[in-house]
Amino acid sequence: MGHLPACRAILERAAAVMYAEPRSRAELIRLIPSADALVPALNQRIDRRVLDAAPRLTVIATPSTGTDHIDLAAARSRGIEVQSLKDDPDLLRTITSTAEHAFLLMLACLRRLPFAFDDVKRGRWRAADWRGREAAGRTVGIVGYGRLGAIFSRLALGFGMKVIACDPFKKITDPWVEPAPMGALLKRAEIVTLHVHLTPETRGLIGVRELARLRPGAVLINTARGALVDERALLRALESGRLAAAGLDVLARELEGRAARDPLVRYARTHANLILTPHVGGCTVDAQEKAFRRMAEKLAARLRQPG
Repeated sequence: MGHLPACRAILERAAAVMYAEPRSRAELIRLIPSADALVPALNQRIDRRVLDAAPRLTVIATPSTGTDHIDLAAARSRGIEVQSLKDDPDLLRTITSTAEHAFLLMLACLRRLPFAFDDVKRGRWRAADWRGREAAGRTVGIVGYGRLGAIFSRLALGFGMKVIACDPFKKITDPWVEPAPMGALLKRAEIVTLHVHLTPETRGLIGVRELARLRPGAVLINTARGALVDERALLRALESGRLAAAGLDVLARELEGRAARDPLVRYARTHANLILTPHVGGCTVDAQEKAFRRMAEKLAARLRQPG
């Protein structure tokens, strides 16, 4: 689970906690029958099979805002409480890692940075082969203007970018941001970055029709959830050249443990217009220290409750 020592101390003051770090799904299923509480890794799928093996489990605490790695319906049917950091706005405002990573992916796509570096490692030194584009003056469209979208907008403002944003559930009042409906955003933006939660309504949010609306040569960034994007349609847009580049920190099937066989991963091995990172947006020492400490405090409070 990667707990900091301070988090373990918080939990041990609340109850006798068995501390284990299962390295595989099979090991998790072997260990979980004796567990009263579970802090899953974000790459662990907590589904009905795992929960069936956990007769004592009363609470699952995830140090994240997303819970799509947990079968919430199965947990609810067993009376298992699921805690997350989604309702901790004061804490979340201090965590900027994922927005920074999205901005990094945007810059890396614009400047073709990983591919230039790969070229140097192969013994070449040819600047003309890796001409990129500046961020300043370009229009970025932010889909979802919650905490991360707002942080991204401030970074974009600092780089002299024009910012438009779409969020049907939030009134956008930042004076440097132009609110726009989704259709207009897709037509106008040179870079589109996704910062929305995965729900039944947002699954496949960017599909064939949306990709066709994008300006030729646009860049797509996704650090939210892979299933927001129709990945087959994205692959076709990259292959055709209509989409100049994409930077992804997430894949729709990343929890299946088959990344090496994913079509986007295979494509990225031989093409210089797709950058992939393994869901590391929130994976900084700073962010994890804050998230794990708060998770430990919430879980400890739950474990102190009678019954």
